[in-house]
Amino acid sequence: SFSINLQTGPNINPRSNTALHFNPRLNDNCVVRNSYQHHSWGGEERGGYQPFQRGMPFEITILCQHHHYKISVNGRHFCDFRHRVEKHHVNTLTIEGGVQIHSIRFDGAHSHAHGAAMPTPPPPAGAYNPSGGYPAGGYPGGAPQPIYNPPVPFTTAISGGIFPGKMIFISGVPNPNAERFTINLMCGPYDGSDIALHCDVRLRVGGDFNVVLRNSCQGGGWGAEERHSPYFPFMPNANFDMIIMAEQHQFKIAVNNQHLLEFRHRVQPLNRIDTLQIKGDVRLTQVRFQ
Repeated sequence: SFSINLQTGPNINPRSNTALHFNPRLNDNCVVRNSYQHHSWGGEERGGYQPFQRGMPFEITILCQHHHYKISVNGRHFCDFRHRVEKHHVNTLTIEGGVQIHSIRFDGAHSHAHGAAMPTPPPPAGAYNPSGGYPAGGYPGGAPQPIYNPPVPFTTAISGGIFPGKMIFISGVPNPNAERFTINLMCGPYDGSDIALHCDVRLRVGGDFNVVLRNSCQGGGWGAEERHSPYFPFMPNANFDMIIMAEQHQFKIAVNNQHLLEFRHRVQPLNRIDTLQIKGDVRLTQVRFQ
């Protein structure tokens, strides 16, 4: 069980008035919604399916509308919860219980109007990097649905191909004894297809330790390797969030909200690049395109 609470103050015991108490209870196979005012809970609401599973990632969106909160889970509408507490009094988010928080983001024109007590949250994985120039990630809002926990090796079409501004978000965990894993942006799904970006993460391969090797392959011939990067962000059993962003002249790659490297385009035109392939010693938790 865990809970997400929109409150009129930061107190938990005794609790500040709570406009929305969103409480997934896995043992009871339900999600309880409620409010708390003047030291008293209101009437529970329990309808709807159970979108949460132990050990599985999730993405919750809470949209504040005029008469109610609109809540979606993993891109699918879950429920509405009518306002019981004046929404403009809400200034604090609390999260409690058995859950690991990966990222939080606040959007909207008035997100800071009454938010003096609300600390700035960490940005979502790779959504914005001041030094790297990555635009803010806008999911949800028309972007294709994330692919959760795909098996490895993993190959998927890139809807619409690659173009300047296209972003690929990859979240995963290198295996406990990982030696290497590879991310390829390809011109087709077949063995022998041209590879526009070959990103080979080598934790320990022969004499290579902690190297991110980049290359391309055209007509069956490999190009010149690029090996330098300012740091190595991958560790066995440690989560990572990678963004690959296409620009006009290069790919930019960030890991865990830090710019890592650029790789100039060698394969043109970019819209030939239509396939993402990931293989090797890694467990993927989420892949999405934007």
